[in-house]
Amino acid sequence: MFGSLKTLEKTLEEFEEKIGDRRVSIDDVLIWLEKYVRSVFGSGSVTKRGDDLVLPLEAAFSIAITLFELIDTGAEGVDDRMSEELKKIKARYMGS
Repeated sequence: MFGSLKTLEKTLEEFEEKIGDRRVSIDDVLIWLEKYVRSVFGSGSVTKRGDDLVLPLEAAFSIAITLFELIDTGAEGVDDRMSEELKKIKARYMGS
């Protein structure tokens, strides 16, 4: 796993200029991923219900939506439609 983090670090450094202002969105993905790992693996419960699901679901949806939005800067491709559908699903199930 730490090898994967080193590889990601090198990739982010390599594409730093091309990433530009979108690094904030990538940072958001990493923050959500950290919250996801803590919420899923930090508790000892095998089955999560109610409030225990809120944070990991929020994190998973937020990561997916952000990644789809980062694919390109246009707003008319299948990636953008998928992002919009995920936002609707998130709102339907999570109310936000």
